[in-house]
Parts: sequence; C-alpha cells; structure tokens
Amino acid sequence: MRKLPGVLTSTLLTVGLAASFTPLLASPAAAASMHGCSYPRVCVYGGSYSNGSIIGWFQDIGYQNMPSSIQNDPDAVANTRNDSVWLLDTGASPDAYICIPANTAVNLGNYAHPVSARGTWANDVDTIVIWGTSDDGKCSGTNQVQQGRVENGWRP
Repeated sequence: MRKLPGVLTSTLLTVGLAASFTPLLASPAAAASMHGCSYPRVCVYGGSYSNGSIIGWFQDIGYQNMPSSIQNDPDAVANTRNDSVWLLDTGASPDAYICIPANTAVNLGNYAHPVSARGTWANDVDTIVIWGTSDDGKCSGTNQVQQGRVENGWRP
C-alpha cells in the first residue's frame, strides 16, 4: 500500500470535512420557505396550503388591505416570516383577527370565526398586519394560533 504525501492527505481531509459540513450551512431563508411560499413572505391560498394555489403574498411590515381581487377569498395562509401576522375581517364590528405565529401554515377552515354566523375563517379575511422586527413571533405569548376582536378605531 502506497502512502499519500502529507500535503495531499491534509487537502483531501479538508475537502472531505468541508463537504460533510455543507448541509449545516444552509441559509435561513431556504429553511423558512414552505408550501411554495418564499421567505420572508406571508402567502394566502385558494384551497389548502398543501394543494391549493397562492393567490397573493405580502412581505411589507404594517397594516395592508388585501387587493380587492382577493379580499375574502383566502382559504389558507403560510407565514414564513420570523414575526407574527394578523389576518383581519374588517367587515365584522368590532374587527375580528386571527393571529398566525412565525413560521406557521394554517388552513383557515379549521378555525371557527368569532362571529358564529360567518362559520370559519375561510373566505373571511380582507386585511393583513405584519408586526415586524419588534415582534417575538408569538400570538399572545404562545406559538399557537390565537384569535379575538379589536375595538373599532384601532386601525391606522
């Protein structure tokens, strides 16, 4: 058996170690993307997030009305951001919200709307609030979906 020179052995060892650690160096953006929704976006879907289609996406921090062409159409949402997001039904009085924690996908039809006549949250959201960098990514201190009502006059 022939021995490799020391420099070649060191080079091969370094290349082998680098190749073995490459998967650990994946970018956070790639890790946070889900269901066809790229980081740092919040995507809304017609149909479920697992087999529906993206009908709109948002990534700017703050309060935003959804375009009229998709208002009250979303059936699901994927939040790839590191902060929490509120989806709002501003047709209810007072406004109703469902909070989606960071890095979470939700089928809105799985959640009862706080206005019982509306059934579920599917097809009842028209506005989004992306809370931004000061947000801890949680909804009322938890990583679970939360919902509630906000008194009139709170909107920007």
